[in-house]
Amino acid sequence: MAKSEAFARIKKQVLTVVASIPESKLTTYQSIGEHLAVMPRHVAYILSQLEDGAKLDVPWYRVVSADGSLGVTKRDPNGDTQAELLQREGISVVGHAVVPPLASVMVPAAALGHGIPRQERPAVTRRAPKQMRGH
Repeated sequence: MAKSEAFARIKKQVLTVVASIPESKLTTYQSIGEHLAVMPRHVAYILSQLEDGAKLDVPWYRVVSADGSLGVTKRDPNGDTQAELLQREGISVVGHAVVPPLASVMVPAAALGHGIPRQERPAVTRRAPKQMRGH
């Protein structure tokens, strides 16, 4: 099934932002979502759907939940878990979460050198509800 042009644009932007995360640093789905004006779960979905080749090119494992938790089943094509990949870069992980303080390794998406300006969602105009007839 073909994805929309908007989805393709957002996917490209997400991957560009993720590719700009330096080694031994992290950002969050929320931070990327806020920068690109998309829901954090859309960022997570895009990263979860990466093919094996892309997983080797894009440091998907450097994106975590806002509380520092990791994906339990996420693995790279070599079978390494997200926790193992982060630990190789010197990021402390216990169980399925980055050891606090997350702020010491966190870089907001806006501060990364990806060159994508902060996106704004178009204003949504809502119509007033129709009045019930007969009252």
